Amino acid sequence: MNKKITGTLLVGCLATGLLFNQPVWADEAQIKVMPKPPGELEGDPSLAKFPLDKAIARAKEVFAIDNQFENFQSGFSTYNGRAEWHLNWQRETEPRGNISVRLDAITGEIIGMDRWQEIPPGRRYSGLPQYSWEEGARRARQWVEQLMPDYVGQIRLLPNQDQPYYGYGERGPVEYSYNFVRVAKGIPFPEHNIYVRINGDTGELLGINLNWDNKLTFPDAARKISSDQAAKVLEENVELAYFRPPGPAGTPVKLVYRVNKGQGLLIDALTGKVLENPGNYYERGGMGGDMAAAQNAKQELTPAEQAEVAKLKNLLSADKALAQVKKVINLPFDIKQCEKRLSYDYQYPDQKQWHFHWSSQTAASYQSISIAVDAVTGELVSFNKWQQNDEAAAGRQPGLTREQAQKTAEDFIKKIQSRRLAESKLEQSWSDAYGIKGMPGIYRFAYVRLVNNIPFANNGFEVEVNAYTGEVTSFRMVWWPLQFPQPSVILEKPKAVNIFLADDGLALEYARIFRDQSDPPVNLVYRLNDRPSYMIDAQTGKYLNWQGQPIPPKPNYNFTDIAGHPAENDIKQLAKANIVKSIDGKFYPQHNLTKLAALEMLVAGRGWYIEPPYQPLNGSEQEKQQQQVVNAALSLGIITAAETGELDRELTRLEWARLMINTLDYDGVAKLPGLYTLNTKDANQVPREMQGYAALSLGLGLQSVNQGYYRPHEKVTRGLAAMSLVRMLKVQK
Repeated sequence: MNKKITGTLLVGCLATGLLFNQPVWADEAQIKVMPKPPGELEGDPSLAKFPLDKAIARAKEVFAIDNQFENFQSGFSTYNGRAEWHLNWQRETEPRGNISVRLDAITGEIIGMDRWQEIPPGRRYSGLPQYSWEEGARRARQWVEQLMPDYVGQIRLLPNQDQPYYGYGERGPVEYSYNFVRVAKGIPFPEHNIYVRINGDTGELLGINLNWDNKLTFPDAARKISSDQAAKVLEENVELAYFRPPGPAGTPVKLVYRVNKGQGLLIDALTGKVLENPGNYYERGGMGGDMAAAQNAKQELTPAEQAEVAKLKNLLSADKALAQVKKVINLPFDIKQCEKRLSYDYQYPDQKQWHFHWSSQTAASYQSISIAVDAVTGELVSFNKWQQNDEAAAGRQPGLTREQAQKTAEDFIKKIQSRRLAESKLEQSWSDAYGIKGMPGIYRFAYVRLVNNIPFANNGFEVEVNAYTGEVTSFRMVWWPLQFPQPSVILEKPKAVNIFLADDGLALEYARIFRDQSDPPVNLVYRLNDRPSYMIDAQTGKYLNWQGQPIPPKPNYNFTDIAGHPAENDIKQLAKANIVKSIDGKFYPQHNLTKLAALEMLVAGRGWYIEPPYQPLNGSEQEKQQQQVVNAALSLGIITAAETGELDRELTRLEWARLMINTLDYDGVAKLPGLYTLNTKDANQVPREMQGYAALSLGLGLQSVNQGYYRPHEKVTRGLAAMSLVRMLKVQK
C-alpha cells in the first residue's frame, strides 16, 4: 500500500482519563414543583404575556447567540392550548449556520432548540471524540436541569444507547443523542420525552426539545395484573409457525416460534386483554412489512426479456391472464388501462406475475384499480381499488359491523380460493378511518396459511372491506408450492416463551393507541422490551432475522475484570466503539498482547468491520476470521505480506509502536534516516531503522518512558495497549 509521507507532524501529549462514569440517577425523584401549565393563548401574538423582545433576549443569552447571524425570523403558533414563539437565526456566510428556538409565549420557558453549523474551514475530525458518551450524558442532564428544571423529577434516561463507532481517519463531527422519557407514577411513558443532542467533539449542545402534555390522565396501577399473569397472556400469543426467508426456489422453510403482533403486542395491565393496536400492527413475513418494501424493489423485465419469457409454453399471455381475472373482478366500463407489465414475486422469484393498472379522472372524482395475476395459473394474486370519496364529510355513516365485514371478506375468498381458505385461519383484524360516531370506515382481515395445522407466516390472505359500501377494495394472496419440515425435535413452547421473557423481557408502561383519535386515552400496558427480533428458531432457540439467520447477541461492554485498572476507562470507551470485543465478558488486561489481538484492535480502529467473536470459534470458522483480520491489516498497510504469520506471538513495546505508527500512515516519515534522536538511557537497544518508530510513538504520546528507559523489548499487556490505542485514535493529522 502506498503511504503518504507527512512533512510536518503536530506532536503533543494526549491526556488520558477523560472518561466519566455513566451517570446513575434515580428512576424517579420526588417532584417538589409541578411543571407550569402550558400557555392558554389563542391566535393574537400581541396578547402573549411573554413578548417577542423578551423571548429574543432570553434565547440569545441562554444559547450565546452572537450578532454574526445576518437573518432573523420569528413565528407564533397555538395548538392544544399551548402558545409558542418560534425564533430562527440564520448565517449565510461561511461557515453557514442556523439556530432555531421555541419558547412558551406565556411563561417564557425554553421548550426547544436546534443548532446546525457547517464545519469551519481547516477544521478536521478523526478518531475518538474528545468527550465520551457518558460525559455527553452528564452535559445533557445539566442542560435539562438548567432549562427545564420542573421536569427533572419526572424523567429517566433510556439505557443501552450505544456510542456510535468512530475509527481513526477523517470524519464528520460526532453527535450523541439522549432520550429522557417521561415517568408517571413510577411508570415510563415513552411517548413523552426530553430529547437532547450533544456534540461529542466540542461538548456543545446541538438540540433540546420538550415533548410533553400536562393534561393527560394516567390510570392507577394499584389494580394491575402481575407480571406473571402478563407472561401467561404472552404465552398465549407465542405460537409455532413455519417461516421461509426470501431467496431462490431451494430456500428451505424453517420452524420458528413467533410472537403474534411482535413489538405491537400490548397487554392491558388492568384487564389482561390484548389491545387492538393497528398503528403498530406486526406484519407477517411475506405478507407485509418487509415484503411491502420488497414489492417496490421488484426487478422489472425489459420488453425484450418479456418477449423471451412469453415464449415459454406454460406462461399465459397478458390477454389470457386478464381474461381469467375479469371473471372475478368487474372493471368499470369508463376506466382506462395505463399499465401492463410482467415481474415476479421478490420472495419467491419462480412465481411470475402479470400486473395491470387502470385509472380515470374527472373534475369531480378519481379512481384507480391495480391487479396482479399468476402468469402460469391465472389466479388472482392481488387487487386494489381506490376511489376518491368523502362519505364521512358528507355525513354518511358506515353501515357494516365487523362481523358483516368479515363475512364479506370470506365470501370473496371462497369465490376464488375456497380450498385454500379452508387451510387458513383468521390471524388478525383491525379497522381505521372512523366515522362521525366512532364506527370504523374500513375493516381489514389477515388470514394465515396452515400446514400440518401450523401457521406458515409468509403465506395467506389479506382483505380490506369498505364499511360504507360493503365492497371489497383490496385483496392479496401469497401461496407458494413448498416442502415443509415435520415438527419434530423442537423446543417445548414454555422454553420458547422463557427466551422471549429473558433479561426483563416484559415492561410495564403507559401507552396511547392512536386510531383516528387525535387525543386517545392513556393505557397501562405490559409490552415486550425491545428484542433482537420476535421470532426464534424452534430447534436452537436463537433469535432469527428476516433473512432466517441467527442474530448474534449484543457485545458485552461490561467487562468484569477491569475495575480499578489504570486502563479501565479507556477499555470501556474502546468497547463502546466496537474496537475491542468480549467473548466471555472479560478483557484480561494483565495478559500480554498477541499479534492477532493487536491487529484486531488496529483494524477495528481504522473503521474496518470484522465479524465480532461473540462466541468462541474453532476450526475453519476461526481460520476464516483470522484471515479476514490479516487481509484487512495488509490492505491498510499495517503489516506487509512477509508478516502474516506468528499470530500467537506476544509483542514487545517496540513492535507495538511500529504497528501503531503504520496504522497512522506515518511509517514513511518514521523511515527517514537521520531525522530522529532517541533520548532514552537504552536508546542503543533500538535498531537504527526502528528509532523513528520509537521516537514518534513517544512524541505523539502513544507510549512513555519509565525512569528514562524506553524498554523496547518489554512485552506489552492488553491493558497498556488499550491506553495506547485511545491516544492513537486522538492523534490529529
